[in-house]
Amino acid sequence: MRSPRGSMTVMVLLALLLGAPVWAQTADDALLALDRTDDLIARATEIVSGADNALAQSELSFAVRLQANARAEFGAGHFVVSIDLTRRARLHADKAIAIVQGLPDPDRVLAQLERTRELLERARERIAECNIDRARALLRAAFEMQVRAEASADEGRYLAALQLTMSARERGHRALRMCNLEDNLREAADRALAHTDELISRARDTLADRESEPARQALSRAVDLQAEAWVQFRADHLEASLRLTQSARTFAHRAIRLAGAR
Repeated sequence: MRSPRGSMTVMVLLALLLGAPVWAQTADDALLALDRTDDLIARATEIVSGADNALAQSELSFAVRLQANARAEFGAGHFVVSIDLTRRARLHADKAIAIVQGLPDPDRVLAQLERTRELLERARERIAECNIDRARALLRAAFEMQVRAEASADEGRYLAALQLTMSARERGHRALRMCNLEDNLREAADRALAHTDELISRARDTLADRESEPARQALSRAVDLQAEAWVQFRADHLEASLRLTQSARTFAHRAIRLAGAR
């Protein structure tokens, strides 16, 4: 009869053997992500070095520090942590390039992506009972375009992401108009305000145990803009309310990013 110790040894060996492909795949993914970030940081360094822009330089320096930490975690075998850090480094390198080249602010793009996603989800609920095939097809195309926009943002291609999400939003509006279902502006503003409130709350939780004055300033700006958005909403100035809450969301995203959180 096999001893309990012998059985345990066999089980451990099997677990290690079965887990080896997963470990290797994760290591490969981490190395690929690190190399991709190295290339982006090199490109950002070339662009930022030729411009006298302290903010861009600060973003690039932060990207370099995060990437160094990502490399250290990779060396320690912490591949998931390494991937997380290098992706954050990439975001800051992209931000540095955007500042110098006048490209869209990544935080603003994220806020616009969320706004389009909210519109398309509302449109899907309302068009479900519409019998116009063309409207349904247009909404499907809008969702496909939005998926491409979100993928572009994940890859750091923020200008493409912004262009795609705005096109997707326009298709969503057109689909609603075809079914005589103009988007209810009050409902849209109310949902947008609620979503921004949730994002600001998440930003507060993120900053609770972090010392980052720029992040706190961004959060303070988000809170002020959101308060004014609610004032405009209660005064029935719905377009102004939407614009303000969108700006508040941009600053809330910025606060989370500056705090070093995903």
